[in-house]
Amino acid sequence: MLTWQEGQVVSLHNKQDYSSKIISGTVFAALLIAGMALLPQTAGAGSGFGPGTALHAHGEGGDTAYWLKESAVYTLRALYYGILLVTTGHMLTFLAVSPGERGARQREWMGKWSGLMAKTLLLVVLLHVFVQSNRVAAGLQGGFDDWLRVFTLTSSGQAWLVMVGLAAFGLIAARLPDAIKAVWALLLIATESLIGHPAASDELTVAVLSDFIHLACSSMWVSGVVLLLLFWRYDRKEAGRFAETFSGIAWLMIAILVVTGAIMAWLLLPDLSALWRGAWGRWLMGKTAVVLLVIGIGAALRRSARRGELPRGSLLKLDGILMGALLIIVAVFTTISPAPASHPVNYHRMGNDLHYTLKIEPNAPGPNDVELQIWLPEDKGEPASIGMVIIPQKKPSAAVNIELESRPPGIDIPFPGYNEFRFVAKKTELSGAGNWKARFTVRLGDGTELEREFDFKLGY
Repeated sequence: MLTWQEGQVVSLHNKQDYSSKIISGTVFAALLIAGMALLPQTAGAGSGFGPGTALHAHGEGGDTAYWLKESAVYTLRALYYGILLVTTGHMLTFLAVSPGERGARQREWMGKWSGLMAKTLLLVVLLHVFVQSNRVAAGLQGGFDDWLRVFTLTSSGQAWLVMVGLAAFGLIAARLPDAIKAVWALLLIATESLIGHPAASDELTVAVLSDFIHLACSSMWVSGVVLLLLFWRYDRKEAGRFAETFSGIAWLMIAILVVTGAIMAWLLLPDLSALWRGAWGRWLMGKTAVVLLVIGIGAALRRSARRGELPRGSLLKLDGILMGALLIIVAVFTTISPAPASHPVNYHRMGNDLHYTLKIEPNAPGPNDVELQIWLPEDKGEPASIGMVIIPQKKPSAAVNIELESRPPGIDIPFPGYNEFRFVAKKTELSGAGNWKARFTVRLGDGTELEREFDFKLGY
């Protein structure tokens, strides 16, 4: 048990409460950033911005506006995640703070900050949803019907509406009992976990559940850091007491974060080499490096708490800076595909009884165009039938039957003594980057079957 002597307590009750000013500054920054994010698109259609991409030159003025726009989108995203995690974690932390005499002062401060956080969250969620939906609708035609389609026909749009509704209810939840606060926070986290990368994983249940736990633990850690900084600013005695409570929780949260993060990385990355071959993997390694620094600072803070000492302000500020760095990484991280940039499959194989060329474009998770060209000896005539299946080697039971349709031969160089036949399948859905196998069977008029297999990597 920590005992706090008078010399260890720095009372700041008489200082002006700057909470409202902090919130007002956050609100102003969010509005400014959202305005920048909605700047007209002045760069050419081929411009690219973001991790792993270069900004193409389209004139100095256009590049500046485009850079500002995209920077604002990422900044607003970081602010969104920050406010979401701080507010939800804040509500969950009420369950960890004793309602008795020892935690009464902490709960008084936390109750005062809850309403401000809930109001800020609602505004930031509204801005985030508006900016993101505007980008999606603009990719169509930007009309009212397109906005309606975004919110009624897409899972992201529907989740955004739920987020707005839950954020609005937060104004009420902030004044309700701790259990309802916690349920509200978990519903927000659950909604967010349904629209991230894990929701596209083949192992949907495990991936989404891991993401939910990961976000819940992140919110507890982020809010704990923020509360420590706030208590340090307003009530040093309570900062020491809260540090005692938070240090144990933080270690548990970080341990769970490491486990769930590893599970999601294993589920989302096609293989280990994607860690350094793709932008997502490189950002993941950067995030891991920052987390290691956080663990080091956490160990120092825990040691201070065990000794009954006030946490050092320099360590708290450094912890806050690292928290901000993680939020920026997450803002970028969540917009990148875990699979590295892919290259179309274009494979040709010669043989006495059969030549073939297999093409798969773009060779990435999602819709792909499949084209198969075969050359048969002239005396074999036309194929009686042809069938193809594409099999994910990680989960053979999820094999995809390819519905091939005959097309006129292409303009490739003919092979003397052979007849060419061409088959295509448009918009074939292939999910999950990694090792796949394409297998096709050609049945000839005399009943002979020719089977060929080709291994390839989807998403590479």
